[in-house]
Amino acid sequence: MKKLTFLLLGLLAFAITSCSDDDPDIIVNENEKIVTVPVLEALPAPAEYAVQQDVNEDTAAGTFKWSAAELQYNGPVSYYIQIAPAGSDFSSAVDVFPTSVSTLSQAFTFGDLNAAVNRLSTTLVSNGKAKVKFGTLAEFDVRVKAIAEKSLVVGYSTTQLMKINAYEKIVFTTPELFLVGAPQAYYGKSAWDEKNGISMKYIGDSKTGTKIFEAFVKVSVGDGFKFTGDGKTWDNGNYGTDGAVAAISGGQEFSLKNDGGSSDLKVAEADGVGLYYVRVDMDAMKVKVVKMQWGVIGAATNGGWDSESAMGYDFATNTWAYAGTDITAGPMKFRSKNTGIYINGAGKDWTFNVGDLLFVGDGGTGENFNVTAGAKPKLTVNFDGTAVVSGL
Repeated sequence: MKKLTFLLLGLLAFAITSCSDDDPDIIVNENEKIVTVPVLEALPAPAEYAVQQDVNEDTAAGTFKWSAAELQYNGPVSYYIQIAPAGSDFSSAVDVFPTSVSTLSQAFTFGDLNAAVNRLSTTLVSNGKAKVKFGTLAEFDVRVKAIAEKSLVVGYSTTQLMKINAYEKIVFTTPELFLVGAPQAYYGKSAWDEKNGISMKYIGDSKTGTKIFEAFVKVSVGDGFKFTGDGKTWDNGNYGTDGAVAAISGGQEFSLKNDGGSSDLKVAEADGVGLYYVRVDMDAMKVKVVKMQWGVIGAATNGGWDSESAMGYDFATNTWAYAGTDITAGPMKFRSKNTGIYINGAGKDWTFNVGDLLFVGDGGTGENFNVTAGAKPKLTVNFDGTAVVSGL
């Protein structure tokens, strides 16, 4: 009899201790009630917030405050702040903050508001509604969403009005283009491996979306290449030439077409083995190519700052070297005048140069190299335009 009494008492104790809403092994009835919904306090009048791009986005703007929600079983509650167009049904509402809070207040910055309004605008458009009006004070409703963490029952506060002058933050995706062809074999890949195309450098304007790319490519006679949109498959762009090469002095120009039957670009057939600069304008579907002629220029060189002293090119090592013995102590740079003039026109001699920033230049912003007398300058230009120099 004593054993039975002890057993009944044990079961009763287990039942009592297992009824807590905080016990993770207990599933609270999904019809649990929120006895009292939270109450969101009104923001200080006039509740107007003007976001200034790159000025006040990190500045504290205010604090949302609300009272606690009360649950039937007194379990934990998570809170979210939601925002929607004023007077709407919150069907396109978004959360002001990406994560919930368990406290009864949440500070916000001007940047938080701007990000929320931009997300709201995107959601509205995806739901077939008009986007938010940016650049003017627009009215929004905010509310608190309370979620019981165990039963997931939801309750909402009444709304409060706020006005936000937000700016539209346009996110640009950097376009991509990849070179596929025989030259891949010179850069640690297999020739004509479309699954491992070489990424070309994007030099377009990301704000306007212009699609212009460049690369510095070793090409031998017989080497052909094409372009693809993702460097993984020909299905996302198979860009070759229509076969015609415009007779342009100083270089070559091709028209592109997206067709598996398009022709390879074989630039060395006309100008021989060398390092080629390749610029692709995908908006115009044109490619300009020039065989580079690098030299040294500056007070330390025989031609001074007026003309380049030519360097010789070794295809196997992709290295340009100056063989002369007339280098004196002083400043100098590397330059490919023929490339600058061909690509960008007369007077653009300095577009393609290498200074101490060690990339193919942007008009000469890199400082000069100061070399010693008798220096033997060497230059390597990588596929992406970064440079390696030695012998100074």
